[in-house]
Amino acid sequence: MDAVVRAEATRDARLLSMIAIGTRGDARNLERTLDQLNDKANSHADFRSNR
Repeated sequence: MDAVVRAEATRDARLLSMIAIGTRGDARNLERTLDQLNDKANSHADFRSNR
């Protein structure tokens, strides 16, 4: 259940980030922002799997 909630939260964060970047007209930061979100999601998943 926790994994599903985390996956949904990650997806929602990505969507909100894309919306925020798009409304600012700053698309060049999109790839960097998505990479950061993926890194955080992966490190959190690694941390949870090592518990």
